[in-house]
Amino acid sequence: MKAKREALHSLFTAMREDKVDGDIIGLLLLINSIKGVYTTSSCSGRIGIIEEPALGAKPLSRWLVKVHRPIEFGEARESLRKAERGLIFLKSQPPIFHVVAEDLQKAKMLHELGLASGFKYTTFKVISNRYLVEINATEYLTVPLGRDGEILVSEDYLRFAIDVGNSMLKRSKGRLSRLEENFRRLREELGEDELFHEMVEKFEIGKNWRLP
Repeated sequence: MKAKREALHSLFTAMREDKVDGDIIGLLLLINSIKGVYTTSSCSGRIGIIEEPALGAKPLSRWLVKVHRPIEFGEARESLRKAERGLIFLKSQPPIFHVVAEDLQKAKMLHELGLASGFKYTTFKVISNRYLVEINATEYLTVPLGRDGEILVSEDYLRFAIDVGNSMLKRSKGRLSRLEENFRRLREELGEDELFHEMVEKFEIGKNWRLP
């Protein structure tokens, strides 16, 4: 599968360059070891403060701080000093996985797997003859904090918002172990992909990461 070869090349290159969320590398390797499926852009869940020039202007937005673990109040407050122009938001977002299936049957299996793992926003769609499954959860939080460098909330409210965002992040990340368990079952059913092991050997992935 040419597309999977290219996807593995991109993933392994990103891993070498430390551009992949460390806490889901093992899960990404597991998913990609399954015959007939592979991942594209995925995230382990994150929380941070972002500055957007206008509502909906995502491509022009700027993260003042972004972490893939619960954020500390001090680092969040300090990041606000960097705010300059636009709307300022605290955002908490759950893990999200984009998984491509080679046929409709596997796409349906992935969709059911995501839902069974507690990722209730899991959907799939056809894009250029590919079946793309988005395994996604419900724990999204967006809280406005200010505008054009001016913070319009109190420290008590900021602390409260951070506590809520961290709780949502922890809750969504807590489902990753169940997701991994279900993908292991799927691998037993569909089998392992020889292409994956070929690419692992080529990139010497086993030297720095534990193989699934």
